[in-house]
Amino acid sequence: MTVRRFSRLILVVTGGLVLIVALATPASARTPVDPSTLNPPPPDILNPVCYVDGSHISCDVASAEPEVVVDDPSGIVCDGTELLASFSRSVVGKRTYDADGNLLQRHFRESFDGGTFRNPDTGRVALWRQHDTVIDNLAVPGDLATGTESTSGLWRVWLPDGRTILTDAGRLLFDVATGEAINVSAHHPFDTYYRLGDPSALAPLCAALD
Repeated sequence: MTVRRFSRLILVVTGGLVLIVALATPASARTPVDPSTLNPPPPDILNPVCYVDGSHISCDVASAEPEVVVDDPSGIVCDGTELLASFSRSVVGKRTYDADGNLLQRHFRESFDGGTFRNPDTGRVALWRQHDTVIDNLAVPGDLATGTESTSGLWRVWLPDGRTILTDAGRLLFDVATGEAINVSAHHPFDTYYRLGDPSALAPLCAALD
C-alpha cells in the first residue's frame, strides 16, 4: 500500500452510518445490469449487484470478507523509524451511474478494525479503530479523477491499557483533480501530518511507542 493510499484511509472524521435504503420495488422486479458494462465497473471484490433504478443505474456493493493488511509501512516516521500498520478493512455502499453507464457517485462506508501501529525498533504497539463515510461526486461522468471527495467519520488511537493517544474527528472535503482541501472542519492531526507536513501533530503517538 502506498503512503498516499494509507494516509487517505486514516484521514477520518465525524459522521454517521451509511444507510443503504432498499427500493420500494421488489428485488425480483428489478432489471439487472452486467457490472462489467459500466464505466468504470465496480470491483469484483465488492460483489456488485447492479440494476436499473429509474433513470439511473445503481449498484449495491459490499465486501464478502475484510481486506487484511499486516505490517504495512505507514508513512509515519518517529525519530527516523517508520511505524508499521496492520488492520482489516470492510466496505458497504452504493454506486450510481447515469443511463449510459457512466459513474456519477460513489457513496460507501469503510470500517477498519483490529488496527495497530508498531514501532519495529522498540516493539511497542498502539491500537486503533476507524469508521468513515466517503462520498465521491464526479464532475465528469465516468472519470474518477474529477469532482470532489468528502470523508467523515471517527478515528481513535489508544494504548493497550486503554489510554487514548489521539483522535481525529470532523469533515474533510477535497478537490480530487488537484488534491487541494476545499473544506476542513474540527480536529485532524493525521491530515496535519500527511498533507501539511507537520510532524508535531503525531508527537503523542511517537512518544507512546518510543
